[in-house]
Amino acid sequence: MAETAPDHWSLLSGPANWFRLRHPPRWQAEDRQGAYALRPPDSEALLAINTIWLSEERDSEERANVLPRLQDVVDQFPRVKNVEAVAEPQVPDAVDCMQGEAVLDLEKTWWGRLLKGDRWRAWKMWAFQRSQLLIVVTLLHAGERDPELESMVRLMLRCLELPEHPADPPEVFAQRAVELSRKKFPLLKVELLSDFQIQIATSRLNLANFYRAYVREPDKFDQILLPAMTTAVQVQGWGEQETAPPLEIVRDRLMPMLYPEQVWRDKFPDILGEPWVAGLVILYVVDESNAYWYVRKELTGKWGLTPQDLHEIAIDNLQSYFERQPMEMAVANSEEGVPAVMMPSKPDTYNTTRLLCHSFLSQLREVAQGDLVMGVPGRDFFVAVSTRLPEMVGRIRARVREDYEQTDHPLTNRMLLVTADGVSELIDDDVQ
Repeated sequence: MAETAPDHWSLLSGPANWFRLRHPPRWQAEDRQGAYALRPPDSEALLAINTIWLSEERDSEERANVLPRLQDVVDQFPRVKNVEAVAEPQVPDAVDCMQGEAVLDLEKTWWGRLLKGDRWRAWKMWAFQRSQLLIVVTLLHAGERDPELESMVRLMLRCLELPEHPADPPEVFAQRAVELSRKKFPLLKVELLSDFQIQIATSRLNLANFYRAYVREPDKFDQILLPAMTTAVQVQGWGEQETAPPLEIVRDRLMPMLYPEQVWRDKFPDILGEPWVAGLVILYVVDESNAYWYVRKELTGKWGLTPQDLHEIAIDNLQSYFERQPMEMAVANSEEGVPAVMMPSKPDTYNTTRLLCHSFLSQLREVAQGDLVMGVPGRDFFVAVSTRLPEMVGRIRARVREDYEQTDHPLTNRMLLVTADGVSELIDDDVQ
């Protein structure tokens, strides 16, 4: 079982939530096309994390024989010496450990090696395994072995969090989604498309948000996908009354919705939208009982509405929505007893969209007794912190970046500034 890391440490999350590794905040994280690396400050040392997934088609005994051994990884070094398997009782979750020395940057000519000599660097490798997943962690020293650095890495690895049942990688998830839809709707044509989409008859499903939800709860694959698949099939039976209903039928269900601007421009150009701040755009939806659908540009013409008319109707409906079911807020006070951090107690589809209501922002500023910095990593959640607490702002910013990478309806990892003049994107000079 993983130990608890210090609270101030940063988090590095692997693909598909395959690992969560806490590290000192000054260590720099890098993502190299699926391979992850951490660099300690003022050092040429490197901690690399590689993930290897083996197809489920093999049985457990065959997987054990096919998964690469640490020796196979060591063989990739140009030159090695003093290689040995070592016991690592201080990292109990490791299934294997090796150490040695290697030359990585070989001179191409014999005379170059003669003049410069070989630069040998000490290294140590740990292997961790969960089912079909193998994780190899390699510490490459700057030169000779650094005992203090190795001790720090051991501490980090004792805090390494690994899922008991790892989520499938995206390509396996997509294939399983195709198989599920073919099983549930055998009379419909189902295809796997590019860009992580599947087509069920005439409907297309983008799997990105479903996959984000799945990696957090891999045991709920069917529950995550089936409702959306069923809705997609039902929509195919809709007539014009459902796809282009009269305004009087949907007027009370028109709601605003924040969305990433670049995704909107790239994939939904026919949906009516208005750019907002921090790379976000305001879209409009018709709220159904268990879902919502986006308002297309041509509908406003049919309804005889200008974009401003639609916005005012949607904001009025949003305010009525929260009057019927008030938002409960969790509030943390500063040492002086002044509210410092505020966030919704429960997730809600329209939580973040409520930042479009001027009256709500005024209430938040009144409670905080001043301006606020806000993070909106996803559709269902926001966090607000007083600008009078710059250290807290920095910590919240780090958490927002983490949440943005994991939430299933991501918005932005950029921060907002709320003042009496409204909402703008935060720049570093705004909080001192």
